[in-house]
Amino acid sequence: MKNVFVLAPLLFSKMFDVRAAVLDAVAAFAVFCIASSLVYVINDWFDRVDDASHPVKCCRPFAAGQLSGWDGVVIGIALALTGLAAGLLAGLPPVFWAIVATYVAVNIAYSTWLRAVALVDIAIIAAGFVLRVLAGSAALSVEPSEWIVLATGLLALLLALGKRRVDLGHETARSRPSLGGYSVEFVDASLAALAASVIGFYALFTVSDYAVARYGSSYLYVTTFWVAIGVIRYLQVVIALGNRGSPTEIALFDRTTQFLALGWLGSFVLVAFVF
Repeated sequence: MKNVFVLAPLLFSKMFDVRAAVLDAVAAFAVFCIASSLVYVINDWFDRVDDASHPVKCCRPFAAGQLSGWDGVVIGIALALTGLAAGLLAGLPPVFWAIVATYVAVNIAYSTWLRAVALVDIAIIAAGFVLRVLAGSAALSVEPSEWIVLATGLLALLLALGKRRVDLGHETARSRPSLGGYSVEFVDASLAALAASVIGFYALFTVSDYAVARYGSSYLYVTTFWVAIGVIRYLQVVIALGNRGSPTEIALFDRTTQFLALGWLGSFVLVAFVF
């Protein structure tokens, strides 16, 4: 689900009707799925001890003892070779590979050390989303605008911090050391600031000279309401309900969020590309 961000440049660059661009974007998406799978193998191996005592994560293969370290090495090598072969066959440019390598390196650092440092942990998670957008742009050989980079970073920080909000109610600083640097009051205040930033920044984008010139419409601002309600719904899920913290879980199982996402996408396409 997170790798959908790789496809965002295809939409915003107005190239989704160009066959070659679509194929390049799909190839980049596939390679990033393989790369992120490799990252999860590494992450789960380093987390196996803590995961074994977690009521849900104990079912992960390494934590449950279903896979050994050597199994992880074999799986990791297989994923790396598969991703490399797929990308080379698709002819993805060198800058794309540099971004993928950066993503893997940063996440290895996260899994082995940086995840224990408060604020750094959510910054790295947010960086992962930005790198996905940059990778999608590189695959299409288009220059990412400052709007899409900043919007992605702000939204990703909001999502990462929301997950920490739920973690505070279900985990301890022992199982996730970075939680020692957070409190409910601090996270709630930060979520409010980031939510306002995301909504305000998107609203500015829709009325900017850049958006009007690129999409030929001065009515993009109407899509802001979908974004605003979507952000508020996310806050409701993580603060008022507190039953889901993972953005992936929310995207897959929260029907209200799905409706709002489709509403935004539909209205954006209609305003930007049809009318």
